[in-house]
Amino acid sequence: MEAFLADLAKEELAASTIKKYRTILCSTFNFAVRREKFDRNPVSVVPQRKEPPGRDRFLAPQDFRKFLDECHGDPQLYAFVWLAASTGARKGEILPRKSTEVEMEGAAPHIYVPRTKNGRPKRLALAEEVIRALKKLPSYRREEYVFPADRSNVRFKGKHAHAWDMRKPFQAACERAGVKNLRIHDLRHMATSILFMDGIPEAIIKKLTGHRSRELERYEHLSPVIKRQTVELIAKKLSDTVTDTGDSEGEDESSELINRQAYGFRNFENYRMRVKVLCS
Repeated sequence: MEAFLADLAKEELAASTIKKYRTILCSTFNFAVRREKFDRNPVSVVPQRKEPPGRDRFLAPQDFRKFLDECHGDPQLYAFVWLAASTGARKGEILPRKSTEVEMEGAAPHIYVPRTKNGRPKRLALAEEVIRALKKLPSYRREEYVFPADRSNVRFKGKHAHAWDMRKPFQAACERAGVKNLRIHDLRHMATSILFMDGIPEAIIKKLTGHRSRELERYEHLSPVIKRQTVELIAKKLSDTVTDTGDSEGEDESSELINRQAYGFRNFENYRMRVKVLCS
């Protein structure tokens, strides 16, 4: 068994792919052991392959806007990118959505996802920009799916009535925008990073994006920035109380910090209102 996995590694398969092979084999032997076809599971003594750390590709907002400009010519790609970037949803949670699962009216517009990767349902809150993009889709009020499959494609065999992938138009837009090494899933990381940087509590981030606590560890390097701003604000307020230095530059810095914290609080209030929908 170890030799088989080693051969897979020689074929330059990713560690995550080799782990999947091992998991399938382990489950198969466990099934046989339970039915007394084997005495023991030979895969259980084979160690798991270690995976490299997750990608830390975060697209800056200005680069995102540049990339988004190159998506305008494709309404499907434009709506998909906006949806993925603003909600932090996975590709597999967005593309299979039916029109009946989309609610654009009322106080809390959202898209309902019956089952996520974690096996739980959730609602994706929709921003106004996303709603405008969805309403411009050719499928709006015409198709069963928000992102229907391209039936004009000669390779379409009817297996999936909805679009299955956006990789080709996505990569084409990246090339036009001069954005390198960007994958669709990186939009999910970007959304989560923005929430962390704006001081949104981890519990709300988990509810909005569907991340588990272990998955959020990759964003811990963002927390010190927020903590530093907070302690600097406290120290400045305390020093102003004890001694009035008359330092106008210091006052400007303090005001900037206060504005940042207030901005984060307003964002938190907006998300708190939306979480009511997500928790319902």
